[in-house]
Amino acid sequence: DELERRWEEVHAALLAYKELHGDLEVPTAFVVPSEAPWPEEAWGMKLGCRVSHIRSHEHHVKDHPERRAELDALGFVWDELERRWEEVHAALLAYKELHGDLEVPTAFVVPSEAPWPEEAWGMKLGYRVNNIRSSGDYVKHHPERRAELDALGFRWNSLAW
Repeated sequence: DELERRWEEVHAALLAYKELHGDLEVPTAFVVPSEAPWPEEAWGMKLGCRVSHIRSHEHHVKDHPERRAELDALGFVWDELERRWEEVHAALLAYKELHGDLEVPTAFVVPSEAPWPEEAWGMKLGYRVNNIRSSGDYVKHHPERRAELDALGFRWNSLAW
């Protein structure tokens, strides 16, 4: 039927994305290119929007636990904000280990080398820290994360150092 056909198209596009990019972290604005090696039936598909709908509305997976399990096995990210927090948290742990504090300069970018976590390479960590302080990014509505940062010695006011 039509819903099954649509799922097969999305599934094929996700498999191609994984093959080409190594993950399923599809940007929201991503549109499948109209060229090989992408499956022809997926050309022009707004795959980023489809992924967003899978996450937020369970499109294609509601009442289909086998599809959900298949996406899980492929490394599908169900909660993008949680994934981003985990990356920032890992980078902060590495920074603390290397520098002994969390006084991350605003212009600091995570080096693309060990011992930094690979998923954080190139991350503008200083910018992220500034946004945690000024806007509550990652910690707003998550007191457990705020407590984690407190325990690591995070300074909420950059003027304090």
